[in-house]
Amino acid sequence: MLQEPLSRAIHIVRWVALAVVVGSISGVLSAAFIESLNWATDTRTEHTWIVWLLPVAGLIVGLSYHYLGRGLERGSNLLIDEVHSHSEWIPFRLTPLIFGASVISHLAGGSTGREGAALQLAAGATDPISKRLGFEPADRSIMLVTAIAGAFGSVFGVPFAGAVFALEVQRVGRIRYEALVPAFVASFVGDAVVRGLGVHHTLYPRMININWTPTTALRVVLFGLIAGVIALAFVRLTHFIKNTMKKYINWYPARPLVGGVVLAILIVACGWRDYQGLSVPIMLNAMNGGTSGHFEIKLLLTALTIGSGFVGGEVIPLFVMGALAGATFANVIGANVAVFAMVGSVAVLAGAANTPLACALLGIELFGGNGAILFA
Repeated sequence: MLQEPLSRAIHIVRWVALAVVVGSISGVLSAAFIESLNWATDTRTEHTWIVWLLPVAGLIVGLSYHYLGRGLERGSNLLIDEVHSHSEWIPFRLTPLIFGASVISHLAGGSTGREGAALQLAAGATDPISKRLGFEPADRSIMLVTAIAGAFGSVFGVPFAGAVFALEVQRVGRIRYEALVPAFVASFVGDAVVRGLGVHHTLYPRMININWTPTTALRVVLFGLIAGVIALAFVRLTHFIKNTMKKYINWYPARPLVGGVVLAILIVACGWRDYQGLSVPIMLNAMNGGTSGHFEIKLLLTALTIGSGFVGGEVIPLFVMGALAGATFANVIGANVAVFAMVGSVAVLAGAANTPLACALLGIELFGGNGAILFA
């Protein structure tokens, strides 16, 4: 009679312990990654001539993946596919590869993010553990989901959203609910490790109290449709650039090299330096009521950066696009710029990532509960 409850208890304790380990690994990697990207951003900002090294950076990234990362260029999609397909183990070399390539991409000035890279850092470090422990496919899937949760929660500083994102980002209808507890444990542990190491996340403004009226609802719905179009445009343009590069440039390392040339010329000739890297300052400016900034520029540069073969991630760039688009929309209709910048950041990300629940929680964790209805 007692055997089954005891077995379940042991099973839960086992996964909680593993989740603590995975969360700790994710937190340490995220902390090191955040600090490295901060250094890259500061260095690039101080030495503006570095932008001309984008072609060189592209070649280095391309060569690294060509010789050391064959099959790994699929990025975060590889992790999500492996949760279900179990076709190949994710090698440890992915961790140093994506770490170095992302820092180089940011240092030179590519318009890219960091969350996607953080997921790969954690997966590359934890999947070999599953292999060493001889995990069956089902247990390996839980470990991968746990790693994704620990990485997202720790690199963004949003433990609730991190856990839900890891569960929700999987293929529709195939969510592994048995990973629920490990995902939450890893996400909270990862976030605690980052904060415990003294690494600071971006401080976002808080959402004001909203006077909910039919006009407000109509405006939010209308902008939601616009946000969906922006997300779709980004996804389509990124795929178009990627496919075009693949069609006309056979040698993989030459693709980010060519992309680097185009990026450097556009950034310098058009004065688009504010759109390099994460572009957090222009995003925060919009969220604090400023109206300067063009989402279409961030969209173009990010699609070109990712599509040509640079790495890093898309979450923060999508956040920036949404914030700038929301600010522009609010300015046109005479609404509160800060409110729509915050709503826009969440809406565009949700549209591109197809994770509405996680993005709603993300908005609440970053901007406060006053915008809960808007984010939902």
